[in-house]
Parts: sequence; structure tokens; C-alpha cells
Amino acid sequence: MTATPLLSFDLERTYPAPPERVWTAFTDADLLRRWACPDPTWYVSSCEVDPREGGGYRLLFGPRPAGDAYTEAATFAVFEPVERLVLDVLTTADGVSETTRCTVLLLPEGTGTRLELTVEGIEDGETAEHLRTGWTLCLEGIATELGTET
Repeated sequence: MTATPLLSFDLERTYPAPPERVWTAFTDADLLRRWACPDPTWYVSSCEVDPREGGGYRLLFGPRPAGDAYTEAATFAVFEPVERLVLDVLTTADGVSETTRCTVLLLPEGTGTRLELTVEGIEDGETAEHLRTGWTLCLEGIATELGTET
């Protein structure tokens, strides 16, 4: 029996903000809470961040009026301040559990920052498209929180 290969995708954004400000978006609970929920029908009801290698973050989304909620817990597998984060992310909801690995590179570009994101370990195409859409909106949310445009 042949195993189905796991899927991945890459996204990139350039922000007219220094790498330190973009880094803070991933390591400060108040900022993370604001940009991590791109769907206006959801909200982050809890956000905790432990900014160190081996630490990570935990987000609780919802519940919405229907009562549904989900969590996203990430471990910082690699934590190289202002340069690179590798996150092992577990998303869980009723009967759903998805694990991915996200690599975030922050590269100085003039007076700004180019963020390169790779998301790996996705099991199917539908999930990959949901994650791509969500991350695209999140990267736009970072721009909004930094007071910049993508």
C-alpha cells in the first residue's frame, strides 16, 4: 500500500516595518490575539504565549452562537529571535485534529521585512486550501495590526 504524500504551500508578504515589529506579532499575546482570527464570525476567547524554544502559543477560538469552538496549540520547535520560527501546530475541534509544521522566515528588505511562510504536513487538498486561505488572511491581519499594508 502506498502512502499519500503530504501537501505543503508557501506564502510571502513584505511589510514596511522592521523585522523586530513583525517578530513581535508572533510572540506577543495581545498582537497574536488580534491578527490570528481572520474570520469575522469567530473571535479569540483565550490566547497564551510562551516566547522561547520549546514554548509556544495556545489559542481558543469561539464559541460562536452555535456553540462550536476550536483550539490551536503551537510549539516553537525552532526559536531564532527576529529571524526564524518553526511551529508545530495542532488544531482541534469536534472530531477533527490536524497537525502541520509552519516555518516563518523574516528577512530584512530595505527598511521593511519580507516574511516567507511554508506550511507542511497537510493531509488533503481541501484542508490545504482552507489553511492557505486562513494564513493569507492572517498575513493581511498582521499588516493591519502593524499599521501597514501588504
